[in-house]
Amino acid sequence: MTSRERFLAAARREVPDRIPAAPYNGNFGAALAGIPLSRYNTNGKLMAQAHIRTWELLGHDVVVAQSDNYYIAEGFGCVIHQPENLTPHLVKPAVEKLEEIDSLKVPDPYRDGRMPVYLEAVHLLKEHFGTEVAVRGPGTGPFSLASYLAGGTENFLMEIATAEMDEDKQKEQFLFQLMELSSDALIAFLKALLASGSDVAQAGDSLASLSMISPAIYEKYVFPFERKVFSAINPIAHAKGGVTLLHICGDTRKILPLMAETGADILEIDSQVDLAEAKALTKGKVALMGNLDPTEVLFRGNPEKVRAASVACMRAVEAEKGGFILGSGCEVVMQSPLENLKAMVEAAHAYIP
Repeated sequence: MTSRERFLAAARREVPDRIPAAPYNGNFGAALAGIPLSRYNTNGKLMAQAHIRTWELLGHDVVVAQSDNYYIAEGFGCVIHQPENLTPHLVKPAVEKLEEIDSLKVPDPYRDGRMPVYLEAVHLLKEHFGTEVAVRGPGTGPFSLASYLAGGTENFLMEIATAEMDEDKQKEQFLFQLMELSSDALIAFLKALLASGSDVAQAGDSLASLSMISPAIYEKYVFPFERKVFSAINPIAHAKGGVTLLHICGDTRKILPLMAETGADILEIDSQVDLAEAKALTKGKVALMGNLDPTEVLFRGNPEKVRAASVACMRAVEAEKGGFILGSGCEVVMQSPLENLKAMVEAAHAYIP
């Protein structure tokens, strides 16, 4: 099998020839290639070059065109600050008040914000790797994206809390309207991403972490819109031979059964979740990806620790039976030792139960 075939087989819950390795190593690739984030984030050619170089050194099964979460939000008019070599942060939301969202329209992924940067990077990676290596583009989840648009993240969460405590139906409807808008924007971007050659259409919904919201809020304000995204995107991704993925940071055990009902082909599981428990909770409905600790194992560990943790992940889910991709629980720290990432890939490819 090629790397792409191996990854896609596992994503479809089939048995690949060996376990695919897919670290989420966007900014790590920039650091490895010596490209400042301020240039990497804004230049599709440099982004692609970084991940071609990273693959040459690692030989992993999925290359990633990824950096930060604001590229769609900027298309709505959000303003960010981009330090030379740190991830950007939000300076100004698209509108200050929830009641102003009627002025917002779904941006054009081929023209607006930094979406064209990622489309170019994915196109160049697909052009380079063809059918040999899988290509994964980004996709800011609808809940996270919505939080950047109206007042910023803190204000967005406060609006939800107020709507719930005061039983404010008008505010609730504004929130649902905002979620519809962010979902439509993500769908438009993912369609363009798939057309550019991505094998993966994803929703990375970090703000939906249970360290930020309750399971009840997830079920009411997040789940219906993640499901909307995958309902729209799955037929397109599958027709092109690709797959879909959902990632939510942190301990997601209380919502994993719902996450498995969103329609995503793969759930990317963070390191706080026991993989055996995740497999039991999702009942074979999805493939699982994860879940090496990006800080304690991949950044602070050594190759021996990485190999041991990798084997533990694969044993926990009986990876030899299919439906599993060895990944980092979340984004790989930029300064992680290259030897640790190599050990991860080698452990996956050499795994014998």
